Amino acid sequence: MKVPKGLAGTEPANSNSLVTPSVVVVLVLILGATIYLWRARYIRRRTAYVLVPILSAAIVILCAWTYLHPM
Repeated sequence: MKVPKGLAGTEPANSNSLVTPSVVVVLVLILGATIYLWRARYIRRRTAYVLVPILSAAIVILCAWTYLHPM
């Protein structure tokens, strides 16, 4: 059975709808890597104390912005 082009349900997802979750995942991975490197003593305590709040704030702001401005 042929289905008209617009009704097939296999339309590609909007690329903007996939960007924000991807950025959140990348930020969480970077935050985890920072904590790991800090615990393994590859980065200094002061560096970790600067990076962790910055990355945490970025995650919170991005998630809040996504929640307040849905696509």
